[in-house]
Amino acid sequence: MKDSIWFTYKARIQAAQRLARSDFHSQALLVWYAFFSAALAIVTVRYPKILGSNTDLTAAVLGVGLLVLSMFVTSQDFRGRSIAMRSNYLALQALHNAMTQAPSPTDIAKYNELLAAVENHTEIDDKRFRVFHKGKLTRPASRYEAFEIHAYLALRAGILTLLYVAPFGLLLLSAP
Repeated sequence: MKDSIWFTYKARIQAAQRLARSDFHSQALLVWYAFFSAALAIVTVRYPKILGSNTDLTAAVLGVGLLVLSMFVTSQDFRGRSIAMRSNYLALQALHNAMTQAPSPTDIAKYNELLAAVENHTEIDDKRFRVFHKGKLTRPASRYEAFEIHAYLALRAGILTLLYVAPFGLLLLSAP
C-alpha cells in the first residue's frame, strides 16, 4: 500500500508538471498567434495583397481560428488542473510520510479519498517518472516504456516547434 501511494504521488508530480507545461505553451502560443494576427492586420492596411489575392480571407480565417483556439484552451483549464494536482500530490506525500508499514483502515480510506479528489494522472506520467527516476524501483520501466517516453517527448517537442514556427511558414508559402 505504501508503495502504491508513493508511485501515485510521484506520477501526480509528473502530471502537475505536464499540465503546467501545457498551460505555459498554450498561453505562449495564443500570445504568439495573436501578435502575428495583429501584425498581419496592421501590415495589410499598407499592403493589402501581401499574402496574395486572398490576404483578407487568410487574415479573417486566422482571426476566427485564434478565437476558437483561445476558447478551447480556456476550457482545458491547464493551470487550475495543475494546481489541483499539486495539492493532491502534497497530500499524498503527507499520507505516505505519516504511514507505517501496515496501513490502517483510516490510511486506506484517506488514500481512496485522495485518489478521487482530482483527475487521475495518465500512463505517460507514471512511465515518465519510472524512466527518469534515478534509483531502485519496485516497478522499473521496461526498455519499451523508455522508448515510448522518448518518442512521446520527441513528438511533443516536434509539434511544439512546428506550432511556434508555423506563422513563418505561412509567410514563406505565401510570398510572391
